[in-house]
Amino acid sequence: MLHEDPLMLDIDVNHWRNLQSLLLESAKEKRRIIVIHEDGEILKFVHSQREEIVRTVRRIDDPHAAAEQIYRANPGKADFVAVFERRQFDRYFGQWQGTWRPDEDLDSFVQRTYATLDEYPDGMVTYPGPARDVLGLQWRFGTTYAAAKTALERFVPVDSTVVFGVFEGESLWASLVLGFDGNRRAKVVTTVDVSELPKPLAKNEIVAEVVAWVDKRYGPCSLALFVGVEDARAFLASKDKLASLRAIVAKGGLRTGPVPEALAPLLALG
Repeated sequence: MLHEDPLMLDIDVNHWRNLQSLLLESAKEKRRIIVIHEDGEILKFVHSQREEIVRTVRRIDDPHAAAEQIYRANPGKADFVAVFERRQFDRYFGQWQGTWRPDEDLDSFVQRTYATLDEYPDGMVTYPGPARDVLGLQWRFGTTYAAAKTALERFVPVDSTVVFGVFEGESLWASLVLGFDGNRRAKVVTTVDVSELPKPLAKNEIVAEVVAWVDKRYGPCSLALFVGVEDARAFLASKDKLASLRAIVAKGGLRTGPVPEALAPLLALG
């Protein structure tokens, strides 16, 4: 879905930061206890912020049990515990990096970053939650990669652009512009340049102006959806995306520009 060399220009810093606060969780930003061992012998046992911790485990014989025991012995001190076997840790990175192909979609490569963790169930262990859902930079869409790809193929025409916006009060708080090529690969990833929009504008006027700006700058806009920040959070947390959008529509919280014919009836837009 993501072109190997997407155009990322003129990104609004505030919109991008706010978008990341909605969509991303970084393991590096979380308090964590890291244990590295080799064949059970502990080589490293530290807290990410160098806090004092209880070390109830002296050897790693069962990494899953050890991770849970360490987590429970240090209540409130860590968001998760990671137990890595050093040699398997090295093998994982070697295997994952060795799968890189310069002509493939970037998101396919990134998705393998996490899928490959499943091949090291005893070497890359976290608690609570499996390593693929805890480590790295996690996208919180509340859906699977396969489901997102299916939705793209079903609802977004080729050679078109989509824009999503999030309001806080009367202001456009975050935005995401995605331009797709003939294979529905995102060749443009950027935000709305609010400096090029007329001011002042009401919400409905902002939507119309954004769609006109997208049409002019990146090509035909096929889909434009705008919601408030709390509705955006509820949508991302929901497992049933269409039901969540319909609920937003029912209370008047969804503002739209163009909507593909295949999607409009599913949102009860008339």
